[in-house]
Amino acid sequence: MNNLKTFLCSAMLAITATAVQAADTFTNPVIQRSAPDPTIIRADNGDFYLYTTEDTRNLPIYHSKDLVNWDFVGTAFTEETRPKWNPKGGIWAPDINKIGDKYVLYYSKSVWGGEWTCGIGVATADRPEGPFTDHGNMFISKNIGVQNSIDQFYIEDNGHKYLFWGSFHGIWGVELSDDGLSVKPGAQKFRIASNFMEGTYIHKRGRYYYLFGSAGACCEGAKSTYTVVYGRSESLFGPYYTKSGDRLLDGDYETMVHGDALVAGPGHNAEIVTDDEGTDWMPMHGYDRSNPEKGRQVWLVRINWKDGWPYVENGVVAKTDRKPVFGTVNLADPTVFADNGKYYLYGTTPTPDAGFWAFESDDLKSWRGPLGKHEGFALYNDGLTYGSKWFWAPQVFKHNEKYYMAYTANEHIALATADNPLGPFTQRRDTTYCYHAPVRAIDPFVFFDTDGKAYLYHVRLDHGNRIFVAELTDDLLGMKEETARECLHAEDGWENTEKAEWPVSEGPTVMKQGKTYYLFYSCNDYRSKDYAVGVATASSPLGPWEKQGPVITKENIGQPGTGHGDLFKDNKGNWQYVFHTHYSDTQVSPRRAAVVQLKIKGKKVTVVPGTFHFVER
Repeated sequence: MNNLKTFLCSAMLAITATAVQAADTFTNPVIQRSAPDPTIIRADNGDFYLYTTEDTRNLPIYHSKDLVNWDFVGTAFTEETRPKWNPKGGIWAPDINKIGDKYVLYYSKSVWGGEWTCGIGVATADRPEGPFTDHGNMFISKNIGVQNSIDQFYIEDNGHKYLFWGSFHGIWGVELSDDGLSVKPGAQKFRIASNFMEGTYIHKRGRYYYLFGSAGACCEGAKSTYTVVYGRSESLFGPYYTKSGDRLLDGDYETMVHGDALVAGPGHNAEIVTDDEGTDWMPMHGYDRSNPEKGRQVWLVRINWKDGWPYVENGVVAKTDRKPVFGTVNLADPTVFADNGKYYLYGTTPTPDAGFWAFESDDLKSWRGPLGKHEGFALYNDGLTYGSKWFWAPQVFKHNEKYYMAYTANEHIALATADNPLGPFTQRRDTTYCYHAPVRAIDPFVFFDTDGKAYLYHVRLDHGNRIFVAELTDDLLGMKEETARECLHAEDGWENTEKAEWPVSEGPTVMKQGKTYYLFYSCNDYRSKDYAVGVATASSPLGPWEKQGPVITKENIGQPGTGHGDLFKDNKGNWQYVFHTHYSDTQVSPRRAAVVQLKIKGKKVTVVPGTFHFVER
């Protein structure tokens, strides 16, 4: 009997204590053991890794595929590799990032009450699960002149790297070196909030920076008063304001999450993670009031947005919620770019003000990502690219050993460049946007003819969405407006099933086979179940175009809202078309990316039966 008890106890201790979940819901807490001050990162394969203060010695690491079911995979350090500075200090409040090809772990080392001897260190690893190599402390409180220098957070902005930190003695920031492993020589610290908070996290969304932190008592069990607080700014450096216009530097803040009968002291949140449907989720720690002896467990909270401000329903942690959605690739207006034996996928994201994700595949069946160089984004709305909203319909191509992305933002067409298909794509600061049309213009597609001339196919918003073409200048940075002409517009029949007063033709893609040019395009409003892809042919890139009829429709695909995609050849030489569909028969968004093989014979284009499939990870 004693052996049986020992076995059962050992088995229970080995389990990471994640609650059994219903099919589409989860139950909080998602990590049912003491795991304070969580930080989270999404690895290149799409999996999540979460790190916490070392209530499990040497800094525990957890792994998940869905933010809900977590497994303990080890510790960042061992007794041999454990940071040696401040030898009596515990390792607190980690912050995980990927800088270049390294996983960079910032951590605090402190003892209770050691507010002038504590400091911030850094370690690196080749893999998210480690092993991590310590590089020592970056600074300690007495050297940098900030009392209680803990709770650090790393962020990149406008090509620079910064570290923010602080605990109830102000929130401070300083610029880092290019590798992120030390303070930049000569950099001066600056302050962005007063003494009410700790656990800094800054989230960029659209044109605003959101400063999150925690106020109150963190660690008193059921008596803990911790809450998640925040403000926002149009600059990373502040000033950060509340909804009423008061400054966090003056001690004012908004409260987003507070304790209730379920959770005491929710706070010290991790990073926001956006799921495949565009919903934001934030892990944080807190005490289960019914069993506070288990310590600060990890709870998963859904973040909503209204009028540019975040909020949590009722301001409290939900006991149950619907699961985050991962595994599908939800992109509208998708495009696939093939390069060096790999495929890269881009498109309009479920949150289109942020920029463009990038996914990678070896076989078109299994996709990794998002893998873009900026937190999954190949092009990010960070001030280095044109546009503040409505990042739509990208196209990526390679020209003269340089990667280009043509895209829509603010209903204009821009061009950005990169040295890698994963980005980061940026553009010259002296270029407002690249292609100046006399009206609003969207949906770019750059086509290179066999004679080397480049053409921009695009949509002009003029009494409907109308597809135009114009020659580009040799450097690709200008459009020859005198060459612009209309290719086609939507007419009655399958192209305008609802006889809309603003007819829609959009999403042009052009290729040449033999002496024939093929223009693929989509018609009907994208919200219509009749959204579909047609093709037109011509003997010149400038037309005139002869419509051949619909090719991809809800009838031959079996899904509603089939359209707006891109044509490409796979590694076997087959023509493939990537496009989006509606999310379901009753729901338009988030739209789902899909691929189907096409057969092109003469002017006739048909779908190859049995080749349709959704893009999945």
